[in-house]
Amino acid sequence: MSRVEVEGIFEEIDEQLEAENVAKFWLQHQNWIIGGLIALFVGLLVFVGWQEWQKKRDREVSDTYLSAIEALNRGDVEAGRNGLREVVRGYGDHGFAQMARFREAQALAGEGKGNDAALLLEEAAAMAVPPMKNMAIINASYVIADDDKLALRRLGNIPKESVFKPHALELAGVLTLKQGEAQAALGMFQEALTLKPDAGLRKRLEYRIQRLGG
Repeated sequence: MSRVEVEGIFEEIDEQLEAENVAKFWLQHQNWIIGGLIALFVGLLVFVGWQEWQKKRDREVSDTYLSAIEALNRGDVEAGRNGLREVVRGYGDHGFAQMARFREAQALAGEGKGNDAALLLEEAAAMAVPPMKNMAIINASYVIADDDKLALRRLGNIPKESVFKPHALELAGVLTLKQGEAQAALGMFQEALTLKPDAGLRKRLEYRIQRLGG
């Protein structure tokens, strides 16, 4: 028998042994393998279903929000406000719900209902993540600026790394100046200037600092 024929026999034996091992492995673990495949399939179905539900929810909330804004733009205030409230009630944790809170607060502030507007903005701040949370805080502070002590406490919650910190320091400086503490206000304006604010804010800060002799 030639060497080639011998090697062929050994290869055939190896293949048979491998096939037997695979068969034994399958018999021993078939329940686990099938169970794992079923679990994977169910997981895929759940994931796909979740994605579809999320897409449907996103379409619904965006349609409701945009309809409310259209109503406000054409002067139908009642329909617009009702639409915004529907967004907040039905989709409270969604980004459009946060935008609805801001628009509703804007409308309330325009009607002279500053406290109601501030409460709505504080609700938005409590549910939001930075930077939207900080934007809600600073807007609430503008709305309640007549109560300078409360507004200053709110502004103090905005961290230094926030993009809204320069604006917070400007408003805090104005409120501090209102309390008659010019030197402290000057320090706030100067600190805001070191945080590289945008051009418009920088110009205002430089003007305020100049007026205070800084």
